[in-house]
Amino acid sequence: MGCGTVGFVTTPRKPDDPLTAFYASGARESRRLLRANSRLEFVRTRDLLRARLPGPPARVLDVGGGTGVHAAWLAQDGYDVVLVDVVEEHVRVAQQLSATLEARFDARVGDARSLPAQSGTVDACLLLGPLYHLPDRLQRLAALVEAVRVTRSGGLVCAAAISRYAWPLYALRDAGALPAEQAQAVAATIDSGYGDPVGALPDAFSHRPHDLAEELHDAGLLRIEIVGIEGPAWPMFTRHVADERADALLDGALQTARLCDGQPDMIAASAHLLGCGLRP
Repeated sequence: MGCGTVGFVTTPRKPDDPLTAFYASGARESRRLLRANSRLEFVRTRDLLRARLPGPPARVLDVGGGTGVHAAWLAQDGYDVVLVDVVEEHVRVAQQLSATLEARFDARVGDARSLPAQSGTVDACLLLGPLYHLPDRLQRLAALVEAVRVTRSGGLVCAAAISRYAWPLYALRDAGALPAEQAQAVAATIDSGYGDPVGALPDAFSHRPHDLAEELHDAGLLRIEIVGIEGPAWPMFTRHVADERADALLDGALQTARLCDGQPDMIAASAHLLGCGLRP
């Protein structure tokens, strides 16, 4: 399968050096969502998307799709998928993955802010990572406006974001402590949204739920919905959680996340947010 009929052009923008350096090996991203401590994020994201996407064989553009972790199951579900990523090594690994699948997807280099696709040519556009790396609001809006542009009228746009209030929980989950200096950095990020106070994510930006809703609205989307991806149980999936322990925790964590759906006060309890809307 592939999106060869949706009018792609071949003028991607050059990637940002800090971003490509962070993801240089390709292995970092290809393994992240498959690790035990990320299993909840992966399964829950898949479940939320399956409940909202138009039925296959709809055309899906997976922007910032990394090495194809989501593109692979989308293609297996029968969708006509093109992955676009700014990191060339990600695209190379994604192409290799696709070649091993019975249901394949296309993968090519491109920047979320200047997509290599014609207007109105996909049924759904996913941005499950680009907003993490765009600290400037105008740049985030540029990426969202591009997603709206390439999506047909009535089509779906979904964008993931880091939850701003997750940072202190990341620190406690991974280190079991929050030293005073790090607490100050976390407080600054909660106040502004800028930076990664517990790791090394380049050009990091994190959203509050209403921030993400406003950006989707300003990009021109209608019927906007913001949900928490993992729900409040995600800190139990520690950095070094064993596969067996993650498997044992997963069903309960997913049930807890579903119980929180539709509860506005609980959205920001997740490590990540998912915002969805329809193109007019």
